[in-house]
Amino acid sequence: MGGTGFLLQWPSDARPATIAAPYDPATGIVRLNAAAGTTVQAGAAGRVGDVGANIVTLHCGAYTVRYGNLKSIRVQTGQNIEANTILGESAGPAISVSIAQPIDPTPLLVMPPALPVTPPTPVPSPEPAKPGVKSYVQPTQAGLRVREKPVDGNTLAFVGTFDVMEALEPAADVKRKLGVDNEWIKVKTMGGVTGFSAGKFLQAYTGEYPPPVVQPVPGALNITGMNLDMNHPLGHPDPARLKGMGWIRVKLNVSYNPANNTYGNRDVKAAVERTIPFLQPYVKAGLKVLMVLTHQLYGEGAGFLWPAMNSGKWNELIPTYADFAKQAATLFKPTGLVHAWQIWNEQDTDPSVARAAVPIPAADYGRMLTATIRAIKSVDPAAICITGGHVSGPGKGQIYARATLNAMAADVRPDGIASHPYGRGVRGNMFSPFGALEEEISGYASVIPGKPVWFTEWGVLDQQGNTGLAPKVIDYARGFVNIIKSQYANQVACAIWYAWADSMDNGYGLVDAANNPKAALMDPFLRL
Repeated sequence: MGGTGFLLQWPSDARPATIAAPYDPATGIVRLNAAAGTTVQAGAAGRVGDVGANIVTLHCGAYTVRYGNLKSIRVQTGQNIEANTILGESAGPAISVSIAQPIDPTPLLVMPPALPVTPPTPVPSPEPAKPGVKSYVQPTQAGLRVREKPVDGNTLAFVGTFDVMEALEPAADVKRKLGVDNEWIKVKTMGGVTGFSAGKFLQAYTGEYPPPVVQPVPGALNITGMNLDMNHPLGHPDPARLKGMGWIRVKLNVSYNPANNTYGNRDVKAAVERTIPFLQPYVKAGLKVLMVLTHQLYGEGAGFLWPAMNSGKWNELIPTYADFAKQAATLFKPTGLVHAWQIWNEQDTDPSVARAAVPIPAADYGRMLTATIRAIKSVDPAAICITGGHVSGPGKGQIYARATLNAMAADVRPDGIASHPYGRGVRGNMFSPFGALEEEISGYASVIPGKPVWFTEWGVLDQQGNTGLAPKVIDYARGFVNIIKSQYANQVACAIWYAWADSMDNGYGLVDAANNPKAALMDPFLRL
């Protein structure tokens, strides 16, 4: 492909190299044949601009080249790359390429007649910033751009509601521009990137700087993981089959005793001793363990009628529940097997549709969190304790979560907030009927500022046995993980898939009910 003074190498490995649709002047796009999975490279050296779920924009000197219909994108905004650097893969059956060249519009403007000159009204100088005093701002929405220059400058970085930026302008100017359309504020991100962000989407930040952020996941550890079940025939795959993931999520089930197939058991020590050998091979393989404590830690088989629970009954349950958690933490601490504890599961489920989860009113859940976090940290002060996975979305779920915090003791807070964002991902995807994942992240992140969001279940439900869906499911999964990695690095602790096998409740597994891998899903998922 060529143009005046500028050449692009053919950007894909597809051979023969053929054009799927010729250049369309209306869109500026030419489409090149490239089957799904074909490697796509940069046709020229440049700096990466916008990166979306399926597009990459490169700024190549005086030209901007946009590559579309991609997947498994491997570059990040702001990265300088050479020609032939791999951008990602084709989503098939073709990719799109377009080139833009900005021009100076000044010579084309027709000047209006000159108006009579009137003396300008004196404007007082802005109040100078006080020496040594800095002001800070914080985005009000996720995915806000930091641009090289206002309005249409190249994107240098994306920031979200977790991020706090230093304002590089006088405090009076910053205050005037906050929340105002068509105003831009010069900022410096915590990563050292200096640029401009839209004042309309910024608010003042007055907290501690830099804000305290818990980052429980080392940067090299993959955020993906798998929900396992030690009591299910397919729920404990060989750890080698999980290579590429970073997490497993396992329930500590004290209630069920597999030796005699009974429920309502209360022997915490026996349950821990059953669980330790189950966890050891996974931890040895480098996986982190998130241990979830549900009503099967204590409550199931103990005489509680869940639909009839009230605050009095919850207050009766909570002390024993917290004590069982303390016993478990005491026994697990010397082993080093448990990386984090999750307290309850899908607590904000609508009672009218509750099935496996046990709903609990926010005020009662706040008391449960307070007692249980205190109990675990009394024996392991460094323990990471997070909420159960919220399921009612970033609207109702946020309200529930804030009510929970209001009911907690002031000196106790979770180390993270978890959600189960089923039905969210790349907006418009067939498995994202509830909307964009960004809304879920920014919504829950605002509840406990500075603490990470944990996705402890996500995936596709009620499609077991439909192996033909695997290619569409992996496209959904790629888009989901790409949103996290491209916009929310170090803000989302994990994304744990539900579930490993089709027969594990209603989850769409990486293997079918006969334990056969779904080739179109399993291998690509392990590379996410």
